[in-house]
Amino acid sequence: MQDGTVTYSIVLGVATSTDGNYSGMDPADVAANNTDNDVAGVTVTPVAGLVTTEAGATATFTVVLTSQPLANVVIGLSSSIPTEGKATPASLTFTAAFWNVAQTVTVTGIDDAIDDGDINYAIVTQAATSPDPLYSGMNAADAAVRNLDDDTAGITVTPTAGLVTTEAGGTATFSVRLTSKPRANVAIPVSSSLAAEGTVAVASLTFTAATWNVPQIVTVTGVNDFVQDGNIAYQVVLAAATTPDPLY
Repeated sequence: MQDGTVTYSIVLGVATSTDGNYSGMDPADVAANNTDNDVAGVTVTPVAGLVTTEAGATATFTVVLTSQPLANVVIGLSSSIPTEGKATPASLTFTAAFWNVAQTVTVTGIDDAIDDGDINYAIVTQAATSPDPLYSGMNAADAAVRNLDDDTAGITVTPTAGLVTTEAGGTATFSVRLTSKPRANVAIPVSSSLAAEGTVAVASLTFTAATWNVPQIVTVTGVNDFVQDGNIAYQVVLAAATTPDPLY
């Protein structure tokens, strides 16, 4: 307990003796000072180098007080970027009985589905609340964390070969989806390389932040040109995407 230097006395009691000269004699007490070596504080270990991943990998750090408090000390925990990682538990409570028992905080990475690279964030140790004036408002060091990204911007087309249509109007289909959540709508123009041989049902596909991972089906329909020209190979052309998102 950080209570400063405390003055006390060594009390010498009244003497007892069969010698009448000493019996009942009360010697002077001895004054003493006990120098305090405790300092109120909160230790966070480690405060840097923690790594989480968007795949859910965790990291841990510990928190402990450096002196016995006069009352319970509560320290709240929060994330500087809640979309990158979270702390469990949300708060720590230290008592006069368990102030020197280190408490473990688990940090879990969160998957945001966005190709945003590795992100630095912090688990913030909020100012302590306590009736103990030495601990009330004390703000410990935050823990620095890096959340490793597991997303890559891309467009998946399935299948990209083997589709067959017929001049009798036979159709074929393929699907298109994004591989990560975009920051803005992504539009992909769709066209046929030989409109006289086959047409597509849509002129473009639009993916949003809400539907980026939902495959969109493109239907291709063969066209009868009434010419005996044999089987003709053509392509459904997916043109360059247009979007404010620089990755797409």
